[in-house]
This record gives sequence, structure tokens and C-alpha cells, in this order.
Amino acid sequence: MTRDDRKRSRAVLIGLVASTALLVSLTLYTDHIVRRAEARHPPLGGFVSVDGCTMHYVEKGTGPPVILIHGDGGSVYDWTMSVFDRVARDYRAIAFDRPGFGYSERPADGASPFVQARLIRDAAAELGVEKPVLVGHSRGGNVALAYALSYPGDVAGVVTLAAAPYGGRIALHNRMLATPLVGPALAHTVFVPLGKGAVRAGLDAAFAPESIAPPDYVDAYAAYELRPRQLLAHAADQVRGRRGKERMRERYDELDVPVVILHGTADRNVPIEQARKLHRAASRSWLIEVEGAGHELMFLHPDAVTAGIEEALEGARSKVDGASW
Repeated sequence: MTRDDRKRSRAVLIGLVASTALLVSLTLYTDHIVRRAEARHPPLGGFVSVDGCTMHYVEKGTGPPVILIHGDGGSVYDWTMSVFDRVARDYRAIAFDRPGFGYSERPADGASPFVQARLIRDAAAELGVEKPVLVGHSRGGNVALAYALSYPGDVAGVVTLAAAPYGGRIALHNRMLATPLVGPALAHTVFVPLGKGAVRAGLDAAFAPESIAPPDYVDAYAAYELRPRQLLAHAADQVRGRRGKERMRERYDELDVPVVILHGTADRNVPIEQARKLHRAASRSWLIEVEGAGHELMFLHPDAVTAGIEEALEGARSKVDGASW
């Protein structure tokens, strides 16, 4: 081996050692961020075990049951920091962390909206819930629709808030995170330390054009979203969960429960045309267009949310009475 060969070999070895040290440091730093975030934001409620998965939930109030299902990247904080107390004035409000989010576990096939719906239904049954109104925000609205399609006899009604029942664009970073081997490596190294700014920008866009995201909500959202397992769950829902959504979109005319569709006319995350299309497909639906509203309806338009719940219940009562709706 020549002197130049030895120099090149030494340089390669130094590069490998330096790269390994950097990755190990980033992994340890990621673990530190996650531990600190979970210490600031511990579980808020209780746990129930179904199908080998532990599901985290919060509950408050009495009356007809209302199950609240959050959207992408969210948790029960999406509700406890917005409309939860107001809903609990008149109803038994129950918010679940969706499988893979917050403090809820998920099975290997948990990206499917139908699997998530089944786990939430089974968890609700463990809590003695019968015929709830399902309120789903964003992708949580898709889970609520999957629940109603799968178990129509177990549902009083559905309220979708800014749902995306016909899909949408998949962000590049979620495609990367959903890539085998590459995604987990990125999630455990660079994405968590560098992600807070991107989270804040994304939430501000969701609250636009009416407001910016409240700082305490940004902190809680980032604490849960910027964890490797939740980043990977979020990406899997967008990429692998599309199959379930494609199965659903051809079946909306089968919905046999009252569906109240709330959508902001200025929503920058999900165009309002998706809500109008769902309204045309679902014969027992009612569309409420919230003029000038963005994506975060439960924070900025709580009255519309509670009115939607009441309308869903009225629709269920009309069906029992034999009237049309």
C-alpha cells in the first residue's frame, strides 16, 4: 500500500468514526428531548387495553356520549385545549389518542383508518359507551367515517371537522419517514432536534387566516409529534393508510347515519370542495360551511362544533321516529 493509499484509508476511517459519533450523539439528544417533553406533558387521563394495545383517553361530563378523534400529529390535547370542556357541559365527552399517537399504542396494521376505528370502538365498548356521536377532525374525520361504515348500528351520528375524505398531497418528509430503514434512521436522529420550527409553521398555517397557533398548544403538539414513534405513525397514516381511504371513498353513499360536515371556506390544509363532494355522496348529510374559517375549527369555532353535535343527535332521533332527515 502506498503512502497516498494509507492517507485515503485513514481519511475514510476518520470520516466513518466522525459520522458514527454524530449519529450516536443525535440519537442520544433525541432521547433526551423525548424524555423531557413527556415529563412536561404526561398522560392526562386513563388507559384501556384492547386487542393487545393500550389506548389513552380523557373523559368528562354526563349525557349522550361523544367520542372526539384528533387529526394528524395530534393527541387528546387537541380537544382539552379547545372545545372539550364545552362539549362536556351537555354530553359525556371522551377523547382518545389515536393508535400510535399520544400515549396510545398501535398494531402493525394500525395505519388503516378501519383498524383505528375498530380499536377506538373496542376501547369505547370497554368504557361502557353505546351509540356515540363521533366527532373527527382532519384525518380523525376519516377514522370517524370508517367507524360509521363498519359499525353503523353502533353510531348515533358523525360530525366531521375539516376532514379530508378524498385524500390529499403527501408531504415529502412523510414519504421519507415512511421509507423502510431510512425513515426510522431519520426519525431517531435529525427530525426531532430540528423539527420545532417546522411544527410551529405548520400549525400557524392550519390556524390561518384567522389566527396563529397558541404557544401552549404548539408546545404540547410538538412534545408528542416530535417523538420517533409518532413521526413514523404520522407518516405511515399518510402513505400506507391511503389504501384504506381509497376503499372508503367509493362507499360514502352507504353511510346510514346522520353526517354533519363542518368545513371552513378558507381552509388551507383541505380544500372545501372535499366537504362538498362528501355531502353530495352521503345522502343523510348536512354541510355547514364556516365562512372565512381555516382548519382548526374546534379552537376558533366551538359553537359550530357543539351545534353540529346537536344536529347529529337530532338526525339520529329523526331516524328513530321514522322521519326523514
